[in-house]
Amino acid sequence: MIKIRVACLVMFAVLQRSAESQQDLIIEESSSIEFIHAAVGRAAEFPCDVTPPIAHDSLALVVWYKQGHDTSVYTFDTRFGVDMHWSDPATLGSRASFRTSTTPASLVITKIRPEDSGQYRCRVDFIKSPTKNTRLYLTVLIPPERLVILDQDGEELRGRAMGPFDEGTRVNLTCVAIGGRPAARVSWWQSHALLANSESRASVSFTLQRDLYPVTLTCQAVTDPSISPLSENISIDMNLYPRWVRIIGGARPLVAGRAVEIICQAVGARPHPTISWWKGATRLHTIREKISPDGNVTSILSIIPTVEDSGRIISCRSVQWNLKHSIREDGWKMEIQHVPIPKLKLGANLDPDNIMEGSDVYLDCDVRAMPEQDHVYFTNNGVIVKGSGGVLVSRQSLVLQGVSRQRAGVYVCIARNSLGVGISDPLHLDVKYSPVCTKKDGVALRAARGETMAIKCDVDANPMPSSFRWWFNSSTYTERELTSSNGMSTDAYDYRVNGSSEYGSVQCAGTNSVGRQTEPCMFHILPADRPSAVQSCDISNVTHECFLIECNPGYDGGLAQEFMLQVFIVENGALITNRTGVAAQWRVCNVSGAQSVRVSVYAYNRVGHSEPHTVTVGLLEHPHRNTGISSVNVQLSAVLVSVICVVSVLICVGTLATFALYYRHCQSRSGEKPEKAKGRFESTKDLLEDKSEAKDEKHSDTDPDPDIIPIETKNIAVKETAQPLQYVVRPMQYHVHPYNIDANTPSLSLEPLELSYLPTEYRLPHDKVDEDWLRYKNALPTDTINLLPRHQLTLQPNSIYSTIKRNRLKLFKMPELDPCRLEVSNYQRYSPSLQLNPQNNTTRRFNNTQMNEAQPGNGNGLSIARNFYLIATNN
Repeated sequence: MIKIRVACLVMFAVLQRSAESQQDLIIEESSSIEFIHAAVGRAAEFPCDVTPPIAHDSLALVVWYKQGHDTSVYTFDTRFGVDMHWSDPATLGSRASFRTSTTPASLVITKIRPEDSGQYRCRVDFIKSPTKNTRLYLTVLIPPERLVILDQDGEELRGRAMGPFDEGTRVNLTCVAIGGRPAARVSWWQSHALLANSESRASVSFTLQRDLYPVTLTCQAVTDPSISPLSENISIDMNLYPRWVRIIGGARPLVAGRAVEIICQAVGARPHPTISWWKGATRLHTIREKISPDGNVTSILSIIPTVEDSGRIISCRSVQWNLKHSIREDGWKMEIQHVPIPKLKLGANLDPDNIMEGSDVYLDCDVRAMPEQDHVYFTNNGVIVKGSGGVLVSRQSLVLQGVSRQRAGVYVCIARNSLGVGISDPLHLDVKYSPVCTKKDGVALRAARGETMAIKCDVDANPMPSSFRWWFNSSTYTERELTSSNGMSTDAYDYRVNGSSEYGSVQCAGTNSVGRQTEPCMFHILPADRPSAVQSCDISNVTHECFLIECNPGYDGGLAQEFMLQVFIVENGALITNRTGVAAQWRVCNVSGAQSVRVSVYAYNRVGHSEPHTVTVGLLEHPHRNTGISSVNVQLSAVLVSVICVVSVLICVGTLATFALYYRHCQSRSGEKPEKAKGRFESTKDLLEDKSEAKDEKHSDTDPDPDIIPIETKNIAVKETAQPLQYVVRPMQYHVHPYNIDANTPSLSLEPLELSYLPTEYRLPHDKVDEDWLRYKNALPTDTINLLPRHQLTLQPNSIYSTIKRNRLKLFKMPELDPCRLEVSNYQRYSPSLQLNPQNNTTRRFNNTQMNEAQPGNGNGLSIARNFYLIATNN
């Protein structure tokens, strides 16, 4: 209902204001107008003063009118206590809002449209004050739709780039602004420099120069300073000639054989040129290029100069193929430096293939160097040749007088200058000489009767011998010619020893083109035999299946010998293993099937084998190892491993079963304790129920000393233990029979314990509990059969006094006593005064004389009573 009422009021106000619109327009003509500018798509604020001119007045109604409309376009009504806004849907709609929070208040229209332009009037009605009218005129600024750029031919440019134009070309451009309100100002800019400026249309004309590059022109159209200008950028591409083409570093000497890089740069050219390298009329291709971001080209030539390049022109050439007359070139004449180039040659009239031992040889070294060489020398087989003993060395010549075979080999000429060392090609000096035996002392050879051996005649000769002569010398034959079966005379001969007369010296001599061998090669033929048997064998590290055997070798028969091992089972003679080796030492395993084995060791060479050396080895019956020189690896059989695993499992199962039975036994015993304790103290509780009921209730809540155990808690079960009580409250003057006393144990005569030795700090002062304790003591029955059975007299360490935190009575630690070895003196000192009755396994209460010592005025009475009560409760 409230909404309907408000809507009706708004409708009424609108109709009323529309009737007054004609009169308001007359008033507008006499009032001043405020001009407002706003761009299309942005927001505009229309200020309107709504402050009442009369004090204590208030705003009632604000109505906005637009020229050309018969009714209001916006209202703001506060007359009914509620701020009501209304906007003409056909004109402003949701784009308008009225704000009163600012000063002055204002009508805000967002997303300005071109049709929003015109005159507006704000009418303000107050409760008491007269009506106010404010006139405003909105100008909607419309930027140009687009910019059109025309070239010198009047053609529109379809892009933001033009060209390329060659350097020095004249360019004409025109920029036109299309649309916009009011008319825009059009201008041309290059960077921050203004080139032209006019309304709606601007033209510019200029010549392309290098200093203008890069050419970027901007056409700009401005409608109002509040609106961002409309602009268009045009880039003009230019072709530029290089500023210069230059070889960096200029002319300089180059070193032959050493790689060098020569750099050429073309700077300032657009587009970047093509750079080529030339050596004389020959184009070089070992180049690479780098183009910098600014378009400069760097070409790098990699070249290895040679000596032949000296005096040639090397040049760098730049070409832009799309520009006329664009070739640029730079170059210089090469100066090549190099290490010496020596050339070694034999002297005149010398034939390199016919130099005999003892003749004279001349060697000349020609050197080409830049700069000049400063040292020349010769080497023979890598050793510097020095002048001495028929060797003459001049500046660049070498003379060998009476050359010997030792002077033959490779000769090299070496020259040196400031750049390095130059080495000539090697010259091989081939000195011819007759054959000479390589082994001057002769060779000893051993052979058995009937054996044939191959003998080679090793000689040193140049050239190698073409024929050989073989003969034999002995004590029987002075000299006997030896001829091969094929009749050829070669450096090898097969000699056969048929008898003892064949032992002696075999000689050979070779012949080549220089001459015959003067000193023959000698071969001494000596007899050879089978080796001797091994001397002794040591057996060690014997197990049930392995042993180690080591034998000492005997005479080898003059030849290299080896050894053989054979192992047989003693029982049946079966062969187990057969081994050979260069040393008479073996480790034999896998013989577990026999109790003893027979071992035979032989020595043999290419003549034959020795007699066997036989030993018998007894093996162990069990897999145990004897102490030996080296360790023996004992391998566990599968059966032994299985037995060990089964035994281990049984032990583990037995251990777990024992722990389980022990745990159940302890649980069953701990469950019986509370029942026994409960029955033991029922009679005592009945006797004290009437006398101590009031006292028990008094001390149950305010007991200052928790060490006195109430009667109701006497049935607490305490776990048994084999250890004696570790702490006592106070030493007591009562005695008890030793632990675990049986009928066969002789009784001990125990005397009352004196308390004079106790220090003062262990004696408690008198308190009010003494009277209660005396009543409890006098009420105890004489017969304690049901109170303290014999098997429960053992003190337990888990009592209330065994915890340090509960030690409020200044307990002292009791020495650990062995109940099986308890001395009478020690027992009398620490045991409570109870007497054991062996016949009925019970204890009896202490006599009246002992009881009278615990008086209320004596501090020891309370301690004795507590100790007695603690023992009774724990057991």
